[in-house]
Amino acid sequence: MSTVWELQVIKYYQQYCESEKILLEKNNLFKAMTYFKIIRNFNGIGSKENKEEFLQIINSVVNNSKLSSEQKYIELFNKLKQRYNKQFISATSKILWLRDNKEQHIIFDDNAIKNVIKLRGKIKASGYEKYFMFCKKWRELFKENEKQILKSTQRVKEFYLDTPNFSSSDIDVMDKLWFRMRVFDIYLWGL
Repeated sequence: MSTVWELQVIKYYQQYCESEKILLEKNNLFKAMTYFKIIRNFNGIGSKENKEEFLQIINSVVNNSKLSSEQKYIELFNKLKQRYNKQFISATSKILWLRDNKEQHIIFDDNAIKNVIKLRGKIKASGYEKYFMFCKKWRELFKENEKQILKSTQRVKEFYLDTPNFSSSDIDVMDKLWFRMRVFDIYLWGL
């Protein structure tokens, strides 16, 4: 099984280096939203005033240190629903993952939910409750595999460290819990 996880680590590390690293470093929410395929859901977001309004909504939630991660999700979900008259279960999770603590927000994705349901059973909820039920099942599955993912990540990191022209700063991201969480996402998407 560890070989499977090592492949997932390499796969996500490549994805991170090729696409996500620059998005995270530049903190360009709108490019990241394009990459995560959620920007198309927000009508009129291309105009400067709509972008500013959108950022105000997000910042009002993310910058509120009194809110827990769950409360941030509910607050942002409700504000986006009120503004755009749509439920953004996936977009809310991705925006919070991009802008807030990556280790507290799990990305809700069609492929991930389909495979979490396959492994853990149906989710009988809607709206943000569906997201929280998904997160509970996702965390259970992650916990079951976390040690293997950690060991595999360390082996892959050691391999890269032994590779010429590779500096440790290039792969330090592998030490982060959110990186291993994304490795698990990649695994789920490929089931």
